[in-house]
Amino acid sequence: MLRAHAGPAAGGKTTTRTVRQQLLVGLLIVPSVLAAERPFYARKDISNPDKIGHRTVAQRSIISPEKEIAIGKHFAAEAGKEVQFVRDPLVEGYVAAVAGSVVRNSDWKGAVTVKVVSSSDLNAFSLPAGFIYVTSGLLLSAENEDEIAGAIGHQVAHAALRTWASVMTKVQIMQVAMIPLIYAPSGSAACSGFLASRRESFGVPMMFLKFGRQAELQADYLGLQYMYKAGYDPRVYVALLRKLTATDTSSQSVPAALQDFPPASQRIAQAEEEIRMILPNPPLPAKPSPEFILMKSRLRDLAQPPAPVPSPEGRPTLRRAPVHEDPTAW
Repeated sequence: MLRAHAGPAAGGKTTTRTVRQQLLVGLLIVPSVLAAERPFYARKDISNPDKIGHRTVAQRSIISPEKEIAIGKHFAAEAGKEVQFVRDPLVEGYVAAVAGSVVRNSDWKGAVTVKVVSSSDLNAFSLPAGFIYVTSGLLLSAENEDEIAGAIGHQVAHAALRTWASVMTKVQIMQVAMIPLIYAPSGSAACSGFLASRRESFGVPMMFLKFGRQAELQADYLGLQYMYKAGYDPRVYVALLRKLTATDTSSQSVPAALQDFPPASQRIAQAEEEIRMILPNPPLPAKPSPEFILMKSRLRDLAQPPAPVPSPEGRPTLRRAPVHEDPTAW
């Protein structure tokens, strides 16, 4: 993160004029940060799926795309050391094909790398610059390919929006904007209320969570358009949100203001409104294709422990599962 330090004025004291200048800068920056997301939904092209691929949806950032890609690769390499992946050409090829279909019908111009995480959790997540992860649990729970496309579409939207770079930029600006509060006179209005009492330990994290919740809603909004454009039923994504909500009990005891995701009810309501307003006549969910059925069957086989087979001496042994080398592994 960008860390700024505002030292005292000459002579070791902060002058009244300096304080006023710092407060003015803060008052100018903070409202612009808080309002940064407002124009998103007001843009006509954002609500027009026909403009997909011919519009710029990436949020402004002080982090260059090249830097974001380098950071994404670094995070992905670290994830490769800690996460167990499904290394199977059939499963990986199927998920990559679905992702390719979504990406071709999106605003993201960069490369996408999709990995299948060996986990019973129903989840999908991404790292900066198009590194996408889908759990085997989510694939096994999917009733059709549309669910998988919806989960991937949301992550592709994060890449197109440059969510990570955008959120980090806003947080850094907030840190700079809060510097005047450190030097404001103790009796001033700037030192009153919530920011004054918790400005250093609580203010920025709270804004970080708020920016994250806004980014999730934006990714939902674009992800629905991407799967729709690729020929998938966006209504299935609403069903997926309901399914994920039913299995997630971790956030039920956490106040909404302290969660990094918006309430499920808000996400579902926005998705249903978007489908009604700008995604007319969605196609019916795709029937399970032979490739979809084979992928799930292969995943179930991989999840089963190897069956014991008798050894030549009559003693039980374990049959070793075949090892598939992945030349693209990090």
